[in-house]
Amino acid sequence: MRIFAVILLFITLCSYLPGSAQEKAEVEILNANAILTDPDIVDADRLVGDVRLKYRNALMRCDSAYRYPNGDFEAFGNIAITQGDSIRVFGDNLFLERNAKECRLRNNIRLMDKELVLTTDVLNYNFETSVGSYFDGGKIVSTKNKNVLTSQEGFYDSKTEFFHFRKKVVMKNPEYTVKSDTLKYSGSGEIAYFFGPTWITARNSSIYCIDGWYNTISEVCQFRKGATITSGSQFLEGDSIHYRGKSGIGEVFGNVLIRDTTSSYTIDGNYGWHDEIQNQSLVTGAARMVQYFDEDTLFLHADTLRAVPDSLGKTLIRAYQHVKFYKSDLQGKSDSLTYNETDSLLRMFGKPVLWSDGNQISGEKIDIRVFDGKIQRMDIFNQAFIIAEAADSAWNQIKGRDLIGYFTGNKLQKIHVIGNGQTIYYTTEKNDGQNKTTGLNRADCSDVMIYIVDNAIQRINLISKPKGALNPLRKVESEDRYLLGFSLNEDNRPTTPEEIFDWNE
Repeated sequence: MRIFAVILLFITLCSYLPGSAQEKAEVEILNANAILTDPDIVDADRLVGDVRLKYRNALMRCDSAYRYPNGDFEAFGNIAITQGDSIRVFGDNLFLERNAKECRLRNNIRLMDKELVLTTDVLNYNFETSVGSYFDGGKIVSTKNKNVLTSQEGFYDSKTEFFHFRKKVVMKNPEYTVKSDTLKYSGSGEIAYFFGPTWITARNSSIYCIDGWYNTISEVCQFRKGATITSGSQFLEGDSIHYRGKSGIGEVFGNVLIRDTTSSYTIDGNYGWHDEIQNQSLVTGAARMVQYFDEDTLFLHADTLRAVPDSLGKTLIRAYQHVKFYKSDLQGKSDSLTYNETDSLLRMFGKPVLWSDGNQISGEKIDIRVFDGKIQRMDIFNQAFIIAEAADSAWNQIKGRDLIGYFTGNKLQKIHVIGNGQTIYYTTEKNDGQNKTTGLNRADCSDVMIYIVDNAIQRINLISKPKGALNPLRKVESEDRYLLGFSLNEDNRPTTPEEIFDWNE
């Protein structure tokens, strides 16, 4: 991204012009076919034919010239100025005004260095302010870097070594294009500054900002005020973006937003980090992922969200610490979580708890397989536990070593308990329009198959070595109404997307 090296052309422009108002350098006439003086035509010496002049260390040729008594000087036709063996300047008219301390070059101007060419019709240099400028459009071409810079106005301050380009600034290269309202460049530090709306476009990415800077040596840059980067399907924005080109590391500060159009998700937060080489990124500070489905939306929060590529190049999302998510038909919390875009597998670790309709599901690890935004299957590993309210203060319970839940239309339809199966479910009857518990059925069995309709247990199949009993509720002691490990976590269940940021230990 050495896109501003071409701007150094202005330094060469000023090197052959007068350096200060106090120096009394004179124009030296090396040759003229004739020197004419006629006050009736012009109050000046007229140099005509093959005019060759020297001013300091610059040589000039032209068709004709005027040398005025007050020291002003004017040249006409096929002006060619050379300095050393590299710098050449061409134009139609040149006027050197000693009292105004200004040199003006006009029409068909070309300033050529070994690798750089400036073309314009108006070029001024003020000896007192040490500022060179054009204000009627200019074009700079670098044959080495294939860079082309155009702007309506351009300025160079030789004292501060700053370049200024304004109005319709466009920098073109085969690999990128820069468009800006105002561009400022430090010749000594080789740092470019952007002011006003700026667009940088490349083959696969584009950058927008209103304010920013770029160090052409270290390849470090920063974009501020509505800064955005678009790369393929990835879109990144923030209050400011800091990028280190050599290492490919980018940081985003404030109101971070990452969007992927192909995956239909966004990630936002207060701070973002991205490794371009490894294609890894993370977001922290109120970090949130929003996954859009056809009929619903998933909102997920964690202290840190990290995105890395899997073995197939698809995105793998890793969420760490205080993970919580909300979907209208599914909510959950855990210490950490992963989501793999390849197989749509959501995996929860560290005290995971899920809520689906009226069911609370927990275990040491939970895997959820999703297709088109709908749950197909859920695997709960080690200490699997499902709790569902049967009636007021009465809870159906299913417990086992492992558990598989089968879903249809995001509703739990069948549960397979694998190993150490235990169940408690209540028999109920309607009383004044409400479910009243009448009995408690307790069953223990190694493997259990449970069928559910409308969120209520319809049938239980005890597959091997069953043991159980149905007792009237009045004969069941209170401590026998709960399986070991029973624990409700309703205080942590998010009921709105905003509650994913609330955490109760």
